[in-house]
Amino acid sequence: MREFKPLPSQPAPQDTVGPIHWIKENFFSSIINSAATLIILALLVTVLPPLFDWLLFSANWSGTTQDACTKDGACWVFVIAWSKQFFYGSYPAEELWRINLCLIALIAVIASSQLLSKELRGKISIPAFLLLPFVSILILDGSWIGLEYVSTDYWGGFSLNVLLAAASIIIAFPLSFLWALGRRSDMPFIRSVSVILIEFFRGVPVLALFFMGSVMLPLFFPEGTNVDKLLRVWIVLTLFMAGYMAEVFRGGFQAVPKGQYEAADSLGLSYWQKTLLIILPQVIKISMPNILATFVMLFKNTTFLLIIGIFEVLSTTQTALTNSNWLGGHSTEGYLFVAIIFWICCYSMSRISASIERKLDTSHRN
Repeated sequence: MREFKPLPSQPAPQDTVGPIHWIKENFFSSIINSAATLIILALLVTVLPPLFDWLLFSANWSGTTQDACTKDGACWVFVIAWSKQFFYGSYPAEELWRINLCLIALIAVIASSQLLSKELRGKISIPAFLLLPFVSILILDGSWIGLEYVSTDYWGGFSLNVLLAAASIIIAFPLSFLWALGRRSDMPFIRSVSVILIEFFRGVPVLALFFMGSVMLPLFFPEGTNVDKLLRVWIVLTLFMAGYMAEVFRGGFQAVPKGQYEAADSLGLSYWQKTLLIILPQVIKISMPNILATFVMLFKNTTFLLIIGIFEVLSTTQTALTNSNWLGGHSTEGYLFVAIIFWICCYSMSRISASIERKLDTSHRN
């Protein structure tokens, strides 16, 4: 009887593994793909070298005035010279630590939601998120806690975009959840009120809401009450965000299987226990991509504040471009700078959302 002798394992064929195979499969798998790859490569070779030369190698980096822009490249001196106004607006220079403190607190709260355990996250991160907008207002205003008073007329720049968007998102999140529950309620009055609020704030353009907040909202306050313009904008942004988020949550509620509701009822849980402990986590997991899209939309919509005369980063850039000392045509550098910092923030939000999705993923696909 012949004895079975296994042959030694052989390496994979060279034409099925390795970087050359990957390039072949992804870029030159057919005649059309090969032609598209070559055309794109030709475009990149034509466009990228002069672009990088203008952006970096021939750019002007040092100096404090327009006269320092002597090379043919971009004049980043303009951005550097106006960097304080771009980031902080007209906030007093000696009080900038307050804005930095609020931004650090925001980063710390976001990081805590990622790093803390599930039990601590519920006890620390969520209350910290809800308190952050109000604590930030107290710190930036200063008059309530014994610091120098800084009027909201001096708040501005990119920090205002970030803090205003964060404050609106944080307050709108629970509000939109309640509106979504109200829309699904069996009580006609609550359902009607929720539907009217959602459809109104979702259907009216944000620019019209800003004008209504500036002109009409003071009419709803008692006579003689002077409501700060920035506070009015915050209210409008929060309600606008809540309208969109409520629909996102409603879609999430409808996607949760009916058996989850029945299982929670069979355990004898109350309405709020069932909603908060069983349904809400699943709704957030299902709705996370749409929630992120709404966050990004709101963050970008903060640039519309320039229409009503609030100096966030975009309106500050436009003001800088009209300054008589910088009339050298630096709009490309200014708008490119604004686009880059907005892209960085939106991409960071996308990564955080992806991380949350992975944490909430309870599927068994792998």
